Formats: sequence, structure tokens, C-alpha cells
Amino acid sequence: MQFYGTRAILTLLVLGMAVFIGYRVVNHMQTRSQESTSVTLEEQQGVDAWIHGFTYRQTRSGSTKWVVNANQAKVFDKEDVAKLEVVQVRLFDSAFQKEQLQITSEEGVINTSNNDFELVSKNEKTVMTFESGFQVFSDRLTWNEQARQIHTTDQVTIKGDGLIITGTGLEGDVDKNEFHLLENVRAEVVSP
Repeated sequence: MQFYGTRAILTLLVLGMAVFIGYRVVNHMQTRSQESTSVTLEEQQGVDAWIHGFTYRQTRSGSTKWVVNANQAKVFDKEDVAKLEVVQVRLFDSAFQKEQLQITSEEGVINTSNNDFELVSKNEKTVMTFESGFQVFSDRLTWNEQARQIHTTDQVTIKGDGLIITGTGLEGDVDKNEFHLLENVRAEVVSP
């Protein structure tokens, strides 16, 4: 008789544990699902699409001119705008189809009708890295698609080949591979 009583208690205990574990698993899955898809109403307003793993490519006559990659994009169709987070831009040489320039930035905005874009970094600098190894650091860079030019009015630092060059403002023609600091230019030679 005592054997059946112990057996009943153990069976109830096992069933109770199974229900408790099942409840915890389902509750945990619901919480994770809500966390990963929760977007505030303010963030949702006006957004036509949220894209994770965003890629936007500009081609002309079958040749890739540039590629924009972002971890996430919020697309606003009426404004012809995509707001980007954690951005990488790769610009290609039109003659040789070789990557000549790469830009990384925390955020960006691309105009999807004229393909102009602006890259902005608040914590880290927006960085242009050239094929030659030179790097340009700034808080903000603007790309004009029609002119194929990069521009900023912010502070700029250029590093490479034993030089550190600082100045305010930058204009660059990607096709001609010409870049000019606009004012307050200062150069310093550093030891490797």
C-alpha cells in the first residue's frame, strides 16, 4: 500500500515539473519573440518597409558603380528615402571595375530617386579607405551621384604613408581620383 502512495506522489511530482518546465519554455519563447519584433509606434510611423541586411546597387551599362550595404534600413516610399544603420559603401572604378574606395559609417540616408546619399557618424568617425591605404576620417560625408563627387564641410583627417593631414571641408571627384581639402590645411610627417 505504501508503495502505491509513494508512486502516486512521485507521478504527481513529475507531472508538476513537466507542466512547470513547459510553462517556462513557452513563456521564454513569447518574451524573446516580443523583444525581437517590438518596434515603438513612433518608429513605425511612415515607414513603408524595414529591411535587415539591406543592399542597394547602382549600375550603369552593366557595370557596378557602387554598392551600399547596411545592417538595417527603414524605407519611406513617399519621400524616396531609405534611412540606414551601420553602413558600408563600396565605390568602383568605372574603367576597370575594381573597388577603389570603401566607406564605413554608423548611419546614412539614401535618396532612392536620385541616388545621392549622406553618411553620418556620431560616436566613431565615418571612414573612407582608399585602395592605396590612405584613410579619410570625418563626421559626415555626402555623395552626389550625378557629379560622382564626395563632399563634406566638417573637420577632416587624412592618414597614410607617414602623413597626417587635417583640414576643414573636403571635395572629391571619384572618377578623376582627385580630393581637395578646402581650408585650414595642416600636414604632419610621422614616423612609421
